[in-house]
Amino acid sequence: MALTRCGLQTKRTHEISSLYADELDWTSVKDIWYDERVANRSSRNSSKSLLIAIRARLQSAGEGFPSIPLLPEVLDQCRNERDQAQVLFLYLVNHDGLARYVVHEYLRRLMKQGPSALDFETDTVLNILDEFRDKAGEPLEYSESTQKRWVQGLRSALRDIGVLEGKTETSGQPPKVGDVPLQVAAYYSWAQNGDEWLTKPIGWLYLFQSKEYWEPQSKRLAGYEGWTHHEARSRVWFEPVDDFYTMLAEGSA
Repeated sequence: MALTRCGLQTKRTHEISSLYADELDWTSVKDIWYDERVANRSSRNSSKSLLIAIRARLQSAGEGFPSIPLLPEVLDQCRNERDQAQVLFLYLVNHDGLARYVVHEYLRRLMKQGPSALDFETDTVLNILDEFRDKAGEPLEYSESTQKRWVQGLRSALRDIGVLEGKTETSGQPPKVGDVPLQVAAYYSWAQNGDEWLTKPIGWLYLFQSKEYWEPQSKRLAGYEGWTHHEARSRVWFEPVDDFYTMLAEGSA
C-alpha cells in the first residue's frame, strides 16, 4: 500500500527526477540522494523508501507521460504546487492499482450522482477497499490501522490536487485544473485511447473532471500551441503535435 509510505511528494519527485536528468543512471541517483538526505539528518531507511516509491511511479509511467529527464522542466512550467501535484496525481493513479481502483469507483459514483459522491470519510473509503480483489481474487490482507493510514494518504493527495480543501474536510469537489496538468492529462488520454480519446478522456477523469467539464476544457485545449484540432463527422478532434512534451517543457505548448 504505497500511499502509506508516501503521498504525492511533489518537491521530492522534482528533486529525484532532476537528479536523474543530470545523471541518467539510477545507481548514481540513489547514491547522491542517500548522501544528501543523510547529510540533512534524514534516516537512510526513510530515504530509501521514498526513493523506491517515487522511482517506481516514474519508471512505470509509459509513453503517455513526459520522459523522466523532461519531467522537472514540465513541472517548472506549472504555475503553482497544486498544478504540479495534479500532474503527479496522474502518475500515482497510473502506477498504483489500489489507488486506481478507488479512483475508478469514485468516478463511477461521480458520473451517477454528481459532486455529492465525492465523500472521502474514512468509513466510506474503507468500504470501497473491502470490495477490492487482486488478480488472484483475494481481498486486501492489511490491518484496519494500515488501511486507515492509506485513507489518510489518499486524502492528503486529494488535498494537494484541490479536490479537498482544508486539513479536516472530507467532502470533495472537482478541482480547477491548471494549464499544464490539463494538457498532460489530455496527452495521457490520447496515448491511451487514440483519436477517440475525447469520448472518454481518462486523464481528465482522473482529475475528477466529469462530463460537463469536457467541452470547456476542450475549448481551453484549442487555444494551446501544442494541439491541433479539426472538425469531422460533426465532432471536433484533437491531437498533440510532434515533440509535444519538448514544447511543453520549453513553455511553448
